[in-house]
Amino acid sequence: MLVLELKKNLFSISSSILTLSLVVFLLPWKVLSDVRVTMNDGSLLFDVFSTKTVDEDFVQEYDLLSNIDDFVSVPDGGTPWKVFGETGMNEYTFNDKEGNEWIGVRPEFTDKLKKLNSKNILIQGYMFPLEQDEKQSLFLLGPFPLSCPYHPHVSSNLLIEVHAKKPILFSYDAVNIEGKLELVPKDDDYNVFFRLKEAKQIQ
Repeated sequence: MLVLELKKNLFSISSSILTLSLVVFLLPWKVLSDVRVTMNDGSLLFDVFSTKTVDEDFVQEYDLLSNIDDFVSVPDGGTPWKVFGETGMNEYTFNDKEGNEWIGVRPEFTDKLKKLNSKNILIQGYMFPLEQDEKQSLFLLGPFPLSCPYHPHVSSNLLIEVHAKKPILFSYDAVNIEGKLELVPKDDDYNVFFRLKEAKQIQ
């Protein structure tokens, strides 16, 4: 009986750990701040999309902005990702041509970012390819390495749509990209907040 009970407990613990691992792996980064994990009498409990107040320390733990410096640097004369990450995201709903309702986000730009609109900026980030060629004319740039081949796991205020003047060779390493910044107040198709036009790689 003792052995059987021990096996049950081990199975329960293993199942809880596996479930938590799947949740953390499958959920987008921006959703992690909505997941709370607590321990109660040895049981693993977590609330997803909870309406309860989340402790400030927990939110900070999963604050993407605090982890950016571990992956990218600010090149000389460059713009830090924090400037983009401080952009507010306002949720809204809209209907497509078929009448389907969708949820999107629109940006609330800071005054600091508005001053950079239509100006050349330099920023370091990782490429997310949108084309099937080795060289990319159109791609996304973010502060974290590529982790999924289907879509980037970051929020819209930490992604820049890059339009290259000449195709840029894809790299898994961080690259320095310079271009003319365009703030995008509304993009119902892709929820893009920022674009870099006539962009080029700076070695």
